[in-house]
Amino acid sequence: MFSLLINTQSHAFEVGSVFSDALPNDQRGPQLVVVPNGRYLLGDHSSRGNHNERPLTAIEISRPFAMGRYEVSVTDWKHYAAATATAMPDNEGWGLSAQRPVIHVSWHQSMAYSRWLSTVTGQRYRLPTEAEWEYAARADSTSDYWWGEQLDSPETQPRAHCRGCATSRLIQNKSERIGQFAANAFGLHDTAGNVWEWTASRFASPYDGSEQQVASLLDKSPRVVRGGAWNSGPSYLRSSQRDMKQAQHKDYALGFRVLREMP
Repeated sequence: MFSLLINTQSHAFEVGSVFSDALPNDQRGPQLVVVPNGRYLLGDHSSRGNHNERPLTAIEISRPFAMGRYEVSVTDWKHYAAATATAMPDNEGWGLSAQRPVIHVSWHQSMAYSRWLSTVTGQRYRLPTEAEWEYAARADSTSDYWWGEQLDSPETQPRAHCRGCATSRLIQNKSERIGQFAANAFGLHDTAGNVWEWTASRFASPYDGSEQQVASLLDKSPRVVRGGAWNSGPSYLRSSQRDMKQAQHKDYALGFRVLREMP
């Protein structure tokens, strides 16, 4: 079970704690979950994945960090847009969009949102590196999906939102509201499906260390996106599945979640 802790900047959060930082005008930032430090093997454990998911690479996460409990929502973005006179991205006209992940945002816009959170909270926000993203998504699992080797997503209790996940016909051609499916063992929702998520890292194949780094703003290389989306087939939801997009790319199945470094 996770303990809900609303932040004070001096509080020592426990692993698994759920909290949010205060924003101006009595608003709250994205909900965060404290993820433990640890070690894992990045990449395809099953030998059924793509060539760019290899070789298995030992990763050490030396310090706990806080990860977005959900993908950044349209509501989260509205706080930023109002404070910075930034335009709202296209929401495709989808109903209840305030509760859905923000979409049509580029890597550069996602980074700008993270820098704004850092400025207004006094904390260090950014996109997760690819290695941090997979570590958080796996939540100590080594299987294709965080819940096991099979999709196992019945209509009565779907695991995730994708094309083939047996989710409601009402959302087959759009994203789902955040937090509608079970969380993984670290308490994170929608790391599989709903929308693809930007990471901070440049795409390299095979792995060359870039997966553990934040790409430079001037780097013209494609960036890594992870997690699959509402319009993806089940294989794209695997924890080791990776894809790439140019940093200026935007579309209706691509969003992000934030990482907050812990003191």
